[in-house]
Amino acid sequence: MKRFLFGLSLLALLGLTSCGESFEDIKEAIKNETLTPKTVKLLGSWQLESAVLPDGTDVSNSCFMQEVIDFKIDGTYIDRRNQMNPETNECEMVAEFVRGYDNEGNIFETSDNQLIIATYKVVNKNELALSFSIPFEARVTYLRVN
Repeated sequence: MKRFLFGLSLLALLGLTSCGESFEDIKEAIKNETLTPKTVKLLGSWQLESAVLPDGTDVSNSCFMQEVIDFKIDGTYIDRRNQMNPETNECEMVAEFVRGYDNEGNIFETSDNQLIIATYKVVNKNELALSFSIPFEARVTYLRVN
């Protein structure tokens, strides 16, 4: 019965992950404890909604708000940064970072989980709040991309 329930839970987690993840990837992530009921809520793509400094100043703009981050089952997420190109006046992706996260709500500067730069909290199933402390303090809110 335990084996059946474990298999059933794996199938449920499979339904929550992106199409690019394989069943073996999910089993490995559960074994390595990078995928738990808490972190499964993070999986997928999130688009920036706002970025607010401690004094209440919202520093987001239309280009910045095109930023999308993707949480993966291996304990990493891809952060794509957008910026307005002053020469062409077009919004462009200027950098892509692979960062790490853990089950305790920490975001790390790189995928090797060495330096905590932020904390995360899933506010509800469609809203994610990241509170950055490095390189500057800001509360950044993302909405789930369906």
